[in-house]
Amino acid sequence: MNWKQAKKTVVAVPLSAVLLASAGIGTVSASTGNTQVPEMAPTVETPAAQLRSDLSNLLSTHFIYQSEVALLSYHEAKEGGPTGEGLAEAQEELEINGEQLTEAVKSVYGQEAADAFDKIFDTQYEDSAGYGAAVASGDQEKIDQVKKDLLTTFPTDLGTLLSQATGGNLPKDTAISILQEHEKDVMEFLTYSIDGNFEEAYAEFNEGYERMFTVGTALSSAIVTQMPDKFEGSKAVTPASDLRATFSQLLGAHFYYQTATSVEAYKAAAGEGGEAFEAVSEMQEANAEQMTAAVKSLYGQEAADAFNEIFSTQYEDSEALGKAVAEGNTEKVNEITDNLLNTFAVDLGTLLSGATEGKLPKETAIAVLQQHEQTTIDILNSYVEGDYQAVYETFTEGHALMFTIGQALSGAIVQQNPEKFAEAPGMPETGMGGMADSGTMNWMLVTFPLLALAGALIFTRRKSLQE
Repeated sequence: MNWKQAKKTVVAVPLSAVLLASAGIGTVSASTGNTQVPEMAPTVETPAAQLRSDLSNLLSTHFIYQSEVALLSYHEAKEGGPTGEGLAEAQEELEINGEQLTEAVKSVYGQEAADAFDKIFDTQYEDSAGYGAAVASGDQEKIDQVKKDLLTTFPTDLGTLLSQATGGNLPKDTAISILQEHEKDVMEFLTYSIDGNFEEAYAEFNEGYERMFTVGTALSSAIVTQMPDKFEGSKAVTPASDLRATFSQLLGAHFYYQTATSVEAYKAAAGEGGEAFEAVSEMQEANAEQMTAAVKSLYGQEAADAFNEIFSTQYEDSEALGKAVAEGNTEKVNEITDNLLNTFAVDLGTLLSGATEGKLPKETAIAVLQQHEQTTIDILNSYVEGDYQAVYETFTEGHALMFTIGQALSGAIVQQNPEKFAEAPGMPETGMGGMADSGTMNWMLVTFPLLALAGALIFTRRKSLQE
């Protein structure tokens, strides 16, 4: 089939609500629990699945900004290299994210718990900047102190609080352990980055990003188990919500690597660094391979080949755009922009709508993909202009949009194939199981093989880099 047919123009309107409504996702009434789908039909849209998604979004965004702050703080304090421009703006986004997490705690457990959470969390994002600066200064005493705060004090305090708040449904020792692993992810990303080992840095980043979805799943499961009535008896972990989480994770990582590829390509072409370009570009391609494998697992080889052909043009254009902007080649910039906003968005939107038999409406899919591409273009332009506040604010919005797309796409697939996503009896709902020891959600892999596939691809790449 020829997916490259009509040209479309950008629809510059908020699309999140339109996308979800057009996809026909069954929404749950907070007061009655009535849905627009049959009572027993599997759905990605339940109160528990929404909690899982919201927490995973906030936590993965937190990881991105915490890593960014640590690295920029190092560069600001270290002479003879990148200046660390954008640190204040990245810190602001990290603090806003912390406030959002605090509000999430308040909505479930009340003001007292939120105050306790906020007090603990404040120390963590302050120490993130402090760690980068300490490493830059070579002050071993300071480094040791901050490492102790991040690897011992913070995980113990927060892990204890979360375990107590959930009535032990989130085991304290396991919570502490995975929080320690999270902090190690940030530290190791910084270490590899300043050593110039960017392949290892972004392999570590990928693991750390994925781990936030593990935490979001475990925490939401514990909360839902503790107060089932508040979530209308729905479960955080089902085959349908696993599909939603998988697409959100892959799409969120894709957005990060796409924007990073454009920015690093610009920096390299402009002679402003760009040493990480090859590594982030490779991670973008690896992420595309994971999404292609996901399409294959659902729709077969022909659909996967069509998807891969379309998607490869997008990440090639992401690189080319950064280079063209650096060279001041307006004609090339306009050509690539048109490819991303019109050709790519139309081709992929048409493919996804066709694959889901219209459960994801074509015009809506095209429009939201155009919004996504416009976001990546805006981030690059804001970076070039030195408007870091716009860079990070737009990034936060664009990252959240990936969760909306993941929700709509998974919802369409589940509606199309309800028999494939019927809840298995006796599915686990609490505890982290093997998740504390791995970036993959091992105890959920039995119910949905796609997660195993995504995790295996990440693990294989990580292993090859280490060798």
